[in-house]
Amino acid sequence: MSVYEQIKDDLGYLQLDRAAECFATLAEDARTEEWSHVEFLARLVAEQADATRNRRLAARLRYARFPFRKTVGEFDFEFQPTVDRRLIEDLATLRFMDTGRPVLFLGQPGCGKTHLAVALATLAVEAGYRGYFTNAEEMVANIAQASREGNLTTKLKTYTAPSVLVIDDVGLLPMDRAAASAFYQVINLRYEKQHSTIVTTNRGLPDWGEIFGDTVVAAAILDRLMHDAVVFNIKGPSWRLREHQALTTAATDPTERSRR
Repeated sequence: MSVYEQIKDDLGYLQLDRAAECFATLAEDARTEEWSHVEFLARLVAEQADATRNRRLAARLRYARFPFRKTVGEFDFEFQPTVDRRLIEDLATLRFMDTGRPVLFLGQPGCGKTHLAVALATLAVEAGYRGYFTNAEEMVANIAQASREGNLTTKLKTYTAPSVLVIDDVGLLPMDRAAASAFYQVINLRYEKQHSTIVTTNRGLPDWGEIFGDTVVAAAILDRLMHDAVVFNIKGPSWRLREHQALTTAATDPTERSRR
């Protein structure tokens, strides 16, 4: 076995798969272009590092369970002028992650709350943070089930360990006392750990006592969520209604049909 074959096999044994895959090609390029040994090694290591970064990012994205991939750049700020673009762009720098600042998006269904929440959380995951997405109903149901089955501590870590957690659709359905308690536990533990929580809700904050069925519990939750929080109150129309109206117009307008 030649030295080159031995090195390639050793790279594979060490599970440096990308380095093993491109070793021969880079070695030939090194001879042709007269790279130094250090330059050849640097390029080989860079190939492996890029592959490892991409693999780890893909794993973090799978773990995060985002419902879709959205970016801040895809958000139509002209359609939703009540959203402060400069503030969103400041959040996109991820400085809010350093101090665990909560971010709340309030607004009617379809106004872009989840788009922005997922876009910011995705940026954090791409930067190396662990993220997780859930809706409020699913989260409290899973915690209640874990409590019944005796593995509450383990399940809570699903929601409290990630550096950024998106809780979608808070207030879509009312919660009973057990669900409200589960929600409080997550928010309180994340507050203590200084982990960022991003919440979307279609209910105004004064209505949260009704959501949780207890004004005291709601006040405790809001006390932790609102501490140093960034709050967006989106007052614009629904994206989905706009798309529906556009499709309806195209289907009924003979002028539009003739353009297709």
